[in-house]
Amino acid sequence: MWAWIIENSGVVSALSSFAMLGVWVLYLQLFYSSYRHRLRPKILITRGGGHAITSRCILTNMSPEIVFIQAVVLRLTFPDRVVVCSLSDIDRVSRQDRDPRSELFQGPLSSGEYLDLGTFEELVTAAMHHDGPKALIDGLQHLSVTAVGIYTWHDQLAAAERSFAVRAKGKQKLLDAELVTARQIRSRREKKRITRILEEQAGNTATDGTRKSVRIE
Repeated sequence: MWAWIIENSGVVSALSSFAMLGVWVLYLQLFYSSYRHRLRPKILITRGGGHAITSRCILTNMSPEIVFIQAVVLRLTFPDRVVVCSLSDIDRVSRQDRDPRSELFQGPLSSGEYLDLGTFEELVTAAMHHDGPKALIDGLQHLSVTAVGIYTWHDQLAAAERSFAVRAKGKQKLLDAELVTARQIRSRREKKRITRILEEQAGNTATDGTRKSVRIE
């Protein structure tokens, strides 16, 4: 055995070098995967407690670092129009028995921490409280929830979106998710679009100081 190794020392040395190179490539790949995982935030938007519009909207930070939730934007589709509203910009009566972050739709979320935003019906009502929400909920066809935050790891915008089709079943309104999980928004184009919506919402103040939802006819 030793004689064979000595006679073929060049081949053995080359094989050892290739093996060492393979180990380093594997190590670097694992390091890069870990780095990308830490660099890319992930926000989940889930439906809890059933499939009806009275089920709860749960926001969960699945990123390895803290995400500061800056805004929650609701997009509501009706037969004659689309309404976009930043829930973080509307006036609400705060309830002392709830997490202030749930009332303000803002605040930091640690890794693995979740936030109960209330029922989807409550969110729609909050968005439409200037326009007779009950009648408009009856005509709701589609709703989309977008959570917008800042990821502390790289101090950049982090966002996720979950969309639901609304269908009637008897007297109930059911939510059918379009995707299994929330869609993570990563492209610059979409981030610019969200930033523009937030800027429009922040500047869309009525003369009496109240916030108005944006209507797209």
